[in-house]
Amino acid sequence: MLMIKTFKVLFFIIVIITCIILGLWQIDRANEKAYLYHAFNERISKNPIQFEVIKSNPVDFTKIIITGTYISNKQFLLDNKIFNKKAGYEVISPMLFDDQIVLINRGWVSNNNRQSLPNIDIRNVDSQATGYIYKYKDFYQLSEDFYKNDWPLIIQNIEIDKIKQMFKYKVFPYVLIMSEDQENSFNIQTIYKKNSDLKHYMYAGQWFLFAFIGIIFMIILLRKDLKR
Repeated sequence: MLMIKTFKVLFFIIVIITCIILGLWQIDRANEKAYLYHAFNERISKNPIQFEVIKSNPVDFTKIIITGTYISNKQFLLDNKIFNKKAGYEVISPMLFDDQIVLINRGWVSNNNRQSLPNIDIRNVDSQATGYIYKYKDFYQLSEDFYKNDWPLIIQNIEIDKIKQMFKYKVFPYVLIMSEDQENSFNIQTIYKKNSDLKHYMYAGQWFLFAFIGIIFMIILLRKDLKR
């Protein structure tokens, strides 16, 4: 009998601690999202900097302007991207600058017809691009991307190490995302349209509520045992 009571108490303690940890994790996520949102809006509002000034190690969302030459016969289509509730691709085009390659995200295109790829021709290969720096994060994908000379190449994720193997030039470890309509751009969308920290605070509140309910149940259980 004592073992059963002990097990019940330990169960509630584990549940309560787990809920508190998850609540604190959601608060940490909310703070991170709020920081990124404000950092994005602050940096994107500034005037662009010439790329040659900051090319070595720019921070995310640094707004830059670059003039180079697109390598139009080797482009990538980043799959499973949503724009206005429609699925499509983001067009990633390599631009040659000073014998080095900068990947340019030229915006979103539709994939309505899976039988044929969209037209992503570049009107003027010697061109200028304005946007902000972004280092894509790795995420879980159902299947691995196979990089082969079949262009444009459909990929699930931006993997710089694999992309490097497709070129004889150095590839910078980030992408310039076009921030406005311009020459050679498609549908432009921002990566931080709104601050999503409130959602995480709500999740945190739910976990803390579950922890509070667990404490109430544990107190009721202990009081019943004391009365016996």
